[in-house]
Amino acid sequence: MAAPAPQPSAPLTAEHRAKVFKALADPCRVRIVEMLAHQGDLCGNQLAEAMGVSAALLSHHGKVLEGAGLISKRKDGPHAYCVLNRELLAEAIRGLVD
Repeated sequence: MAAPAPQPSAPLTAEHRAKVFKALADPCRVRIVEMLAHQGDLCGNQLAEAMGVSAALLSHHGKVLEGAGLISKRKDGPHAYCVLNRELLAEAIRGLVD
């Protein structure tokens, strides 16, 4: 079962919104977010294999996304799953269009 995504406690600041969009400024990271949005939580090996990248490169991109708050990691036995923070992503977009 997926851990619930953290909810933003207050409207995002322009600085945090910029950090989110900066994290999404790389096509590989956009693909990670798209995969998590459409397929749900995935472990690092699944993501790396599906994207055709090394585990090291996926780890680098994961750290950037995690630093922006877009994903978190959930351990399940020997596997670490990436969990998309849908609320943060939606809030970042909503702040631009509302």
